[in-house]
Amino acid sequence: MAFQSPVLWQGAGRNPDWEISPPRVTIKALPDEVLLEIFNCCRVAAMEAPYFWSRLWAYTWYKLVHVCRRWRYVVLSSPLGLDLRLYCTDRTPVRKTLDVWPPFPIEIRSYHFGDNIIAALEHRDRVCYLDFVPSLYSNFERLVTVMGNPFPALKQLRLVGKGVAPVLPVTFLGGSAPNLRSLSLNGVAFPTLPQLLLSCKDLSELCLHNIPYLGDISPESMAISLSSLTRLTRLIIELKKEETGTIRDLPRSLPLTYAHLPALTTFHFRGLNEYLEDLLARINVPQIKILLIRFFPQPIFDIRQAVSRSRPLGPFDLAKVAFDHSTVLIQLDQSEGTVPSCMELEIEQRAPGQQLTSLVQICTQSSSLLSSVTDLSIIDKASFPVLVNEEDLMNNPEWVVLFDSFTAVRTMHLSGKIQRFIVSLLGGLTRESAIEVLPKLQNLFLNEMDWRDKLEEPLEKFIAARQHSDHPVTWDFDR
Repeated sequence: MAFQSPVLWQGAGRNPDWEISPPRVTIKALPDEVLLEIFNCCRVAAMEAPYFWSRLWAYTWYKLVHVCRRWRYVVLSSPLGLDLRLYCTDRTPVRKTLDVWPPFPIEIRSYHFGDNIIAALEHRDRVCYLDFVPSLYSNFERLVTVMGNPFPALKQLRLVGKGVAPVLPVTFLGGSAPNLRSLSLNGVAFPTLPQLLLSCKDLSELCLHNIPYLGDISPESMAISLSSLTRLTRLIIELKKEETGTIRDLPRSLPLTYAHLPALTTFHFRGLNEYLEDLLARINVPQIKILLIRFFPQPIFDIRQAVSRSRPLGPFDLAKVAFDHSTVLIQLDQSEGTVPSCMELEIEQRAPGQQLTSLVQICTQSSSLLSSVTDLSIIDKASFPVLVNEEDLMNNPEWVVLFDSFTAVRTMHLSGKIQRFIVSLLGGLTRESAIEVLPKLQNLFLNEMDWRDKLEEPLEKFIAARQHSDHPVTWDFDR
């Protein structure tokens, strides 16, 4: 590889104007520190790539050291700065690989847990990353047996269970993981997880997906274990739906705050409201920026409790309401802001007509968050529930109650079959009611693909009723 450096010269017998001659300068002229910075930029770019490509650096640095002796020296002289790791998979000849290279940290990704992975796990003081997605339940049992001792260098751990949920014993990792930064369990039961978390002082990410048997971990125990995670920035708790029946009988003790999570900015929860309500009563999250809550079908708890413990959320000026065949979701966001925040609340609800009722309940409780919304979108992402009586939705007064929570909306976007329900409702309002509903609305945008001729009459009635108000309404198709 060569670079060209412009040098001015005056050609004999040519035009006296100065011309540019490009002498060649090879990459060998670059000092070691510049090469090192270039290599580090490659590492950063690889680690910031999507999940699949983020492992590219584990292969790239191998190739760099084989370019020439000098590059090999530059790379191997900075193992910490370049985060050099030995990448081991089911097909890696581990014993040979470990004999060839210096004692770098070991990164393991496995599906079958064969002899190569066992050989890598023998170096407990070097394993820094483990990603295990077993193809067979018996492979998971072998992993648990091998990892019954401490792994002091382990920083990232991801385990995925398939089929029957495997259970991690109290002896897993020797009951302690002091250097763990990220823990992700998917479909894995870990009744003694709170005990392990007490040792993870530097944990920044805790992701529990499709977790069964969480009834064994009470909200109180979870809150107490979280209290030691002062560096935690991301928390995900998603319960396995068919296993949540055990949570209903949890004893409900007095709501005491046990955990203060000063660094937590993202919290996802999916499950029963009883568990979330009790957990939120015991934690304080003053820096939360992203709050995503998904409920199973049930009465909804008072969302104001979540809001009161997440003061930085909002103010929101964008709102999106989305109906699906089995869920209803409201998403709040900010169009501007130095540190944007967002909030999502979703309810799994298949019962006929209950989606709108659940949505009204959420919005009524969250009226303080919705009072600043100026742009509202209402859509149905899939066909509206087939069991719902459409005539009831068109004339359902709960739509008016829903709009009462959006007093500052100036622009509203409608699409899907829901567009017909709302336009028909607006056209049927009296002049007084048409002025009171969405009192600041000025712009109404409809989806041309979902347009029906029979919407013209109710739309014209609503436009006429608002004509002489302080905020007349105009409409158009979304572009």
